[in-house]
Amino acid sequence: MRFVNPQKLVSKARERGYAVPAFNTNGANYDITRACLEAAQESQAPLILQVYEPNCVYRGFPYFVNLARFLCEELEVAVPVAIHLDHGRSFASVMQAIRAGFTGVMLDASHKHLEENINELRRVVQTARTLDVAVEGEVGYVKGNEPSREKKVGCYAIPEKPELPLTLTRPEEALRFVRETDVNLLAVSVGTTHGVFQRQENIDFQLLDELRRILEVPLVLHGTGGVSLEDLARCASGGMAKINFGEPFRYDYIRYFSDFAQTREHLWHTWRIMRDVKDALKEDMKQLIAALGAEGRG
Repeated sequence: MRFVNPQKLVSKARERGYAVPAFNTNGANYDITRACLEAAQESQAPLILQVYEPNCVYRGFPYFVNLARFLCEELEVAVPVAIHLDHGRSFASVMQAIRAGFTGVMLDASHKHLEENINELRRVVQTARTLDVAVEGEVGYVKGNEPSREKKVGCYAIPEKPELPLTLTRPEEALRFVRETDVNLLAVSVGTTHGVFQRQENIDFQLLDELRRILEVPLVLHGTGGVSLEDLARCASGGMAKINFGEPFRYDYIRYFSDFAQTREHLWHTWRIMRDVKDALKEDMKQLIAALGAEGRG
């Protein structure tokens, strides 16, 4: 299986008014990764498989690539698949991902001053371009990834909506960032927050429209937990060419496991529970793919 450069998938989506689903696998969890690939294959949709850097620290960057390749071959996946690092923290970790075989990387320096963000991304772009690896940057910090000061043990209630104040992308900063870094993909903040929520309803579609109009680079939406299918569809048709999903998969993975362990006949065979978890996640993912307009685009 040859993984593709995500820029090729996302640029096509931008031109045709849909979004490529970017599904986070929670560190190459077998069942989540398989659900992603089966959902994409059955929907005939292009797919960007993602992983967070802390997950790679636990399992290793090559593990993610090797598992994805194994499953693509085992399932005879015929749709285009890209392998992407989500929220890379440093130049060193981005290079680890590239050496492992990732076809796209994100260096997230959006929490830093704009000048520092630009300088760090420029260095990554200059290196990755020679290796045919796409680079994603972020302007306008999408909140929710900050370390929690409060310990939350076990399965706690999902917040109804985000309580963090919004930090929206400034169009003039985004324009400068793209010009000075020549980045391939740009994550922008238009009113969403990282995390698991019952609902998110603060998307600034007027800002999205302005960013789509002034920027030629494909746009990326982060923090989609609780965003309705209707708003996701509107984001996709309005200019978000790559839309990320991650935290809700982790939550649903544990929720489904807990439920199925109590309600399915499994005789303590964990693979039977995980097969059902995988199938449930797959159906959720297929709904997201359809909402993004990616069905049949593979």
